Amino acid sequence: MQKVKTISFWKKIIILILIISLIPILGLSFFNHSSADDYSYGCLARYAWVDSHNLLNVLKAVGEKIHSVYFEWQGSYAGVALFALQPAVFGEQFYVLVTYIIILAFLFSTFYFFRKLTGDVLGGDRRIADIVAGIAAILSIQMLPSPVEGLFWWNGASYYVIFYSLMLLQTANMCVVVCRDKCTIKQLVGLLCLAVLIAGGNYVSALLTMELTVLLTICSFCKRKKVTGKLLAVFGVTLAGFLVNCLAPGNAVRQASFEAWSPVRAILYSFHEAYRYMVEWSGPLLLLGLVFLMPFLWRLPIKKIGKGVLFYPLIIGIGVCLFASSFTPTLYAYGAAGAGRIQNIRYFLWIVFCILAEFSVICWIKQMIDTCEERTGTFDRLMRNIYTKYAIGFFALILFCGVFFAANLIITDDGQNMTSILAAKSLLSGEARQYDREMKERIELLLGEENKVTLAPLSAQPELLLWEDIKEEPSDWVNTVVAKFYRKDEVVLQKKETERE
Repeated sequence: MQKVKTISFWKKIIILILIISLIPILGLSFFNHSSADDYSYGCLARYAWVDSHNLLNVLKAVGEKIHSVYFEWQGSYAGVALFALQPAVFGEQFYVLVTYIIILAFLFSTFYFFRKLTGDVLGGDRRIADIVAGIAAILSIQMLPSPVEGLFWWNGASYYVIFYSLMLLQTANMCVVVCRDKCTIKQLVGLLCLAVLIAGGNYVSALLTMELTVLLTICSFCKRKKVTGKLLAVFGVTLAGFLVNCLAPGNAVRQASFEAWSPVRAILYSFHEAYRYMVEWSGPLLLLGLVFLMPFLWRLPIKKIGKGVLFYPLIIGIGVCLFASSFTPTLYAYGAAGAGRIQNIRYFLWIVFCILAEFSVICWIKQMIDTCEERTGTFDRLMRNIYTKYAIGFFALILFCGVFFAANLIITDDGQNMTSILAAKSLLSGEARQYDREMKERIELLLGEENKVTLAPLSAQPELLLWEDIKEEPSDWVNTVVAKFYRKDEVVLQKKETERE
């Protein structure tokens, strides 16, 4: 029973839970297929690969796609490059890699972020970082607002999850640079490369990266750090890339389809949207996860963070503003919070913010206690004694509550189920296998000699796998891009037979 009280034990348990929870999700990915925008953005690269099997020609095709989209639809140059290289370009069988790529990028960046902050910035135990990262990853993946757009659809997942992951890497590295007041040429090149990539992605990640870079540069300047000039260079490159992204002629074409808000209205309303989703996303499982992390976060040192009792409330306030600013780009562009794929990374941000806010509150309490105690170690020793005596009961209660809340989600099936449960249901019911079989039959027809292809409707449409299907109308945009991807004149969905009266 003594093992229950150790950090190593809980690290192994959390990692094990994370791995087990991913099994149905990764298993479902073997039945995944391209959808909607995957076809429109990947067509030129597919032509190059099919015609030449030459990677250089594929990269040229990607450049052509970036150029055409930049002037016709959007300026996200790095994002479009990812869209154009969707795995099915090299064969539909490779689309199963989508979920693996997305989850790998997300997990690597999450563990990297917390390890850097815990180990390199705070000088704390990296095992605690792994526990925190594991909890963050489990909550983020299982309660994802739109798992089909965040894990299974390349176009939506790559544009948001991958660039969110790059933002975490950039933020963690900049924090380490400021903390150590050291930035080698290799580190600077890495930061500049990440800046170029993030600035060419989605506007939420790009805006947040610029804001964080500014905050860290100000912090470095106020502390008279030698790396301030290099951080200014990183900000300059990020800003330049962001302007290249925003000022693309294609953005004006796209913007004509929406009614934009004024910048002031968008900023003010961002706080309303942030509050609304704070409430919506603060479910029992998140609160339970935060309670579980309390004894581990308490063990982290606070000396290197900041001084003054008001420092930590200020940090939390800045965090709220950063979270609210994630709503500004979409409110400004078209007066709405945006699709599920955008909400996904805001939900990731909320999880990270809650953990960092909890740690800030713990630091705040510990600092106030230290200023009131003549012997600063007295209270800390008291807390360690309480943990040693009551740890087993504490974790047993959390385990019971976790099983209760998770079982409630499974039983009620109220539309906000856990991603792993949805994946398992799709696998066990056979709908995923049926969907895969029917999609392969479609692909076989699309690879045939006929220039006008009529495809049968899908009898199985898994919630996690199918984003948008073709329609009965040949002129529908999805039909058009599917036809273009496979070099067909026309793709039509066979009309469903009507029941006889």
